[in-house]
Amino acid sequence: MNALDYLLIGLLILCLAALFWQRRQVRRAVAQARRAAWERAEAVTAQAEDAATLQRWRAYLDGLGAATSNGLLLLDGDRQIAWANASAWEMFEAAEPAIGQTFISLVHDYELNQAVLDAIAGNRPIVRQAVVDGRTLRIWVAPVGAPAGGPAGGPAGGPTAEGGDAAVAIEDVTELQRLGRARRDFVANISHELRTPLANIDLAAQTLRNSSGDPAVTQRMLERIQIQVQVLIQLSEEMMELAQIESGQVLLKLVPADLEPLVRRSVTSLLPQSALKGQHISVVVPDGLRVLMDEQQVGRVLNNLLHNAVKFTPEGGIISVYAERLNGDDVRVCVADTGPGIPEAEQARVFERFYKHDRARSKGGTGLGLAIARHIVEGHGGRIWVESEPGQGATFSFTLPLE
Repeated sequence: MNALDYLLIGLLILCLAALFWQRRQVRRAVAQARRAAWERAEAVTAQAEDAATLQRWRAYLDGLGAATSNGLLLLDGDRQIAWANASAWEMFEAAEPAIGQTFISLVHDYELNQAVLDAIAGNRPIVRQAVVDGRTLRIWVAPVGAPAGGPAGGPAGGPTAEGGDAAVAIEDVTELQRLGRARRDFVANISHELRTPLANIDLAAQTLRNSSGDPAVTQRMLERIQIQVQVLIQLSEEMMELAQIESGQVLLKLVPADLEPLVRRSVTSLLPQSALKGQHISVVVPDGLRVLMDEQQVGRVLNNLLHNAVKFTPEGGIISVYAERLNGDDVRVCVADTGPGIPEAEQARVFERFYKHDRARSKGGTGLGLAIARHIVEGHGGRIWVESEPGQGATFSFTLPLE
């Protein structure tokens, strides 16, 4: 081989080396491009998954918020509202969802805001109660903490306790407290009502034990026991009836009927008692005045009002019963007496059961009659009220629908 052959062989080797090097570079570039494309695809997929996860958790929160009537809120480290349910906005009469505003600017109450501050500062749950605009609100505050990567199955970058995030639940317990007071009052009042007849029965029994068989004493004590037993029976019957009326178990049968005969019957039943006190009862009811009513139940209302009128009207007093047609589709029935009257501050409460200053409680009775009357009248679509001035008697009125 001459020098020219060696030169050609060398050039061929160089060309092959260059070709292999270029091919290697192309492969490297393709691999890098594939790796970059894969990384971009993974990043896009991760972003899509994060967005879907956040959307899913947002749906969970919204579902939780819709499932309760309590106000639920999530606060960030600056105590700004990051999320809240519709009940929270309605509870504080927010015109529109106020995401981003501070908690204090929503509730406008120092005690509720202080509960949030104390829970975050102590890093512990807190339950408190506050009266806001006449409502009793109970607030639960719990600091919210999560690892930086998010809870298992939850969104990454979740809130952390160090940031001062908090979950807040607020419940309006005004009605619960009212019911609690009503229950306590009911127990106290029924205990009071039972104590008197039971004490009288016990006293009569002791007297019988020590009477040495005296027939006159025995007869008198037995009559006293019988009277007190009747008081207990009346109390239990009226309590049962009131409970049935309040629970809707008593169905009113409204039928067209003349009002005047019913009023006459109720007055006639009370004439013997009023005659013993020399009272005069006047009745003025237009003939042919027909109303829609359950005669038996309206008769109970009239009997109760007349019984109270006879009880509180002094000897020789006057009781007036009258009815008149009002403008519209109602009839007004009134029972007026010349008794001691009722102070204005008590007039709105005399229809409450066991009201302590109810006149029916001051001279015997169960204190349930006016409460029963109110429920019966309201069941007819009417209303019942009293007008009175101390020393000037009282006028109890109720309405019934015209036929």
